[in-house]
Order: sequence, then C-alpha cells, then structure tokens
Amino acid sequence: MGVSRSGYYKYVKKEHENKIDPDFVMIAKVRQIHSETRGSYGTRRMSGQFRNDGYDVGRYRARSLMKKAGVSVKYRKKFKRTTDSNHKLPVAPNLLDRW
Repeated sequence: MGVSRSGYYKYVKKEHENKIDPDFVMIAKVRQIHSETRGSYGTRRMSGQFRNDGYDVGRYRARSLMKKAGVSVKYRKKFKRTTDSNHKLPVAPNLLDRW
C-alpha cells in the first residue's frame, strides 16, 4: 500500500469527525449582506455592518470571509462622456422632420 506502520496507526488513533468551518455562520451572514446590498459592499463596509450586528470583525477578516464565501464587489463604471455639445460646428439638418 505504500503507507508506513506508524503513519497507519497515527491515522487510526486520530479522531475522525466532520470538521465544520468555525466561520460557517459568518460566511452565511456575508452572503446575506452581499445579496441585500446587491454586491456593493466591500471589505470596509462589510466589516462595519458586522460591527453593527455585534461581531468583532476587522477589514482583513472581512476580506477573508468574503473570499471563503466566494463573494466579490461589483465596481461602478467610471462615467465617460461621449458627446461634446459645447462646440460651434453646424448642426445636421433634420431630414426626417420628426421633431
């Protein structure tokens, strides 16, 4: 089998239990906050929300919880102006005469 005797007995002696992540409740809370805010909360506001709810969570802890939950922030796109109406060029004639 390719397993040492001491390794086998160490494995047998060790208690095997289903290990539950101690952050399970907090991860569920992160997902709830993320869905309520439509993904707009980053680590700073997420940690602030946790503090308001009575948990002692800092910014970096909130980041690791968000990673575990598979959650990320939706960033706003920067507004980009595509039309420059402030010019002295002639306006095209209204050929269809709709307005």
